[in-house]
Amino acid sequence: MDISKRGFRGLLTVAAAGAMVVGLSACSGGAEPAGSGSAAAGGDKPITVGFVAVGPEGGWRNANEQAIKDAFTKDAGFDLKYAPAASPSDQKSQLDAFSTFVNDEVDVILLTATEASGWEDELKKAKEANIPVILLDRGVDASSDLYVTRIAPDNKQVANSVGEWAATTFPSGANYFVLEGVPGLSVVNERNEGFDAAIAGKSGWNKVGAQTANWKTDEGKSVIETVLKANNNNIQFIFAQNDEMGIGAAQAVSAAGLKPGTDVKIATIDGTKGALEALAKGDLSFVAQYNPFFGTDAVDAVKKALAGEKVDSTIIVKSATFDSPDAAQKALDQGLGF
Repeated sequence: MDISKRGFRGLLTVAAAGAMVVGLSACSGGAEPAGSGSAAAGGDKPITVGFVAVGPEGGWRNANEQAIKDAFTKDAGFDLKYAPAASPSDQKSQLDAFSTFVNDEVDVILLTATEASGWEDELKKAKEANIPVILLDRGVDASSDLYVTRIAPDNKQVANSVGEWAATTFPSGANYFVLEGVPGLSVVNERNEGFDAAIAGKSGWNKVGAQTANWKTDEGKSVIETVLKANNNNIQFIFAQNDEMGIGAAQAVSAAGLKPGTDVKIATIDGTKGALEALAKGDLSFVAQYNPFFGTDAVDAVKKALAGEKVDSTIIVKSATFDSPDAAQKALDQGLGF
C-alpha cells in the first residue's frame, strides 16, 4: 500500500486551516488587468486568480476545493475569486463565470469543468486575452494548446488498480455492475476505460450493466436495489466510481439480506473518511484514493505559467490504495480520509 505523503500533508493543511475561506463571487469586480502591476509582474499587488469551480458535490469535491482555497491565500500573494457552479451539472453558470473572469482581465483562470464539451470558444477568448488557463481534476474536449496543463490524479490508473484487484479477487470472474458518475464527464469515461483494461480478456467476467447514480449515496442504493431484484441477487461485485455511491450500494446489499464484503464485494474510488470507515468495518472491500490535495501543485503551475516557464501538459497527482480493513484502519489512524 503506497500512502501518498502529499495527501497526508494536504489533509493536515485542510484540517488546520479549514476555516480559511477566501471564496468570492464570480461577479466580484476590481481585478487588475493581466500582468498589470500584479505580483505576477513583480509588483506589490496580489496575483488575481479566477476559480471556475463545481461547488458542493460530495466529500471529495469539498476537500479538493478547500485545498485550492487554502493554497491560494492572500498571505501567499493571491486574490482568489471563487465562482462555484449554480449546481454540480450547471455548465451555463460556469461559462458565464469564465467569461466574466476574462472580461475582468484576471491574471489566471483555474477551471474544473462540469462538462467536458463546450469550452473551446471560451478557452480561445482567454488565450487571446493572454490569460493562462489551468485545468483542475477534469479534462475538457478542446485543443491542448488552449490551456496550460491539467492537474489531477490519473483516473485511468486509479480505476485500473480497482480492476486489477477485482481480477485477483475473482480469478474465475464474476457477475458485476458499475455505478457511474454524472454522464458526459471525462472522469466517468476514464474510470470506465481504466477498469475495463484491467479485466479485458479475462474469462468469467459478465457485466450485468452500468447506470449513473450521479455520485450520490441514495441514488446508488436505489439503483443497486433494483439491480439485485432484477438478477435474483446474483451479483458478486460492484464497481462504484465514487465512495458515496459505493456506500449506497452496501446499504442496498444489506437491505437485500446479503452481506456486503462477503456475498457482494464493493470497490470504490476517492478515499473519503466515510469509505475508509466502511472498509474498516468490512462493508466495502477495496478503496482507491483519488488524491484531492493538489493545491501546492496548482500554485506552482500558476507561478511558472505567469513567469513564462515550461509547465508539463499533464501533472499527475500520486494516490494510494486500501485493500483490507486493517489497511483502512491504519489510514484512519494516520489521519487520512477527508
